[in-house]
Amino acid sequence: MQAQHRERVRESRRAAYLEVMEHAHVIGELYRRAMDAFHRIADPDQQLTRLEELRSELREAHDPLMHSVRVAVLEGPSLTAEAAQAVLDAASRTNRCLWHITCGDADARSRFGDAQTAYLRCLERFVEVARASMEAS
Repeated sequence: MQAQHRERVRESRRAAYLEVMEHAHVIGELYRRAMDAFHRIADPDQQLTRLEELRSELREAHDPLMHSVRVAVLEGPSLTAEAAQAVLDAASRTNRCLWHITCGDADARSRFGDAQTAYLRCLERFVEVARASMEAS
């Protein structure tokens, strides 16, 4: 009975962690597309249009990430929950930087690059902590 319970908890955590990774990957891909827009679209108006499109896609992708992080936080353990929350927080910061770019903030592009790098580090940390959590269970 106890072994079955442990296995259910393990599978529930695994599913929650995979969902966070899946949604975080979608967000990361949208950030990559934004970076591509900076490098490949020379016309400022076309670039702005593309970035606005990506912001819209990011808004749609943010809610599923937020939901999956909440589930991962509930599933625990605390280190994994904290790492999942850090991914969500980093995504929010990066999204704000992209918004500032579309508002004409000249420094926002470099902040976006830094925020995107921080986001990827948070995601790597989450994967490491989730893997360790799964190995320990």
